[in-house]
Amino acid sequence: MIVDNSPSAMAGKNLTDVLLFSKDDREDMLRAAVEAYSADRLSQAETILVGLMTLDAEDVRPVKLLAACLLAQGRHRDAESIYERALAMEPDDPYTLVALGEIKLKTLELADAIPIFERLFAADPNGEHPAANRGRQIVREYHDRLKKS
Repeated sequence: MIVDNSPSAMAGKNLTDVLLFSKDDREDMLRAAVEAYSADRLSQAETILVGLMTLDAEDVRPVKLLAACLLAQGRHRDAESIYERALAMEPDDPYTLVALGEIKLKTLELADAIPIFERLFAADPNGEHPAANRGRQIVREYHDRLKKS
């Protein structure tokens, strides 16, 4: 990529656009990460996503996808940390809440899972949101497994 840093080219652009990658470039990179994730090329997706997070610390999309990528690799602790970062960026995101709650259950952190699911369900008392309903299903399945033990 050739960078034109003349005063006229720099007018109206932020430093990231001028020195690193344009917003369009970052969108292309995100699409490439999604494609890699979908093709189960998780290491490649992870590399792209970490780079995107460095380029734009305010975009939550690569954060969420990185967490899903880590979870798909069975790296629960790493995924948990990244999901917590995503939740700090979007505190009421039901998809992040259900993913984080599920990790807490899988790692047997019940005391931490309960308030996450309570928060998820409180935001959707009528059972209309798919992520909240997925959370309800996860809790029911976990409860049923406990009853059978």
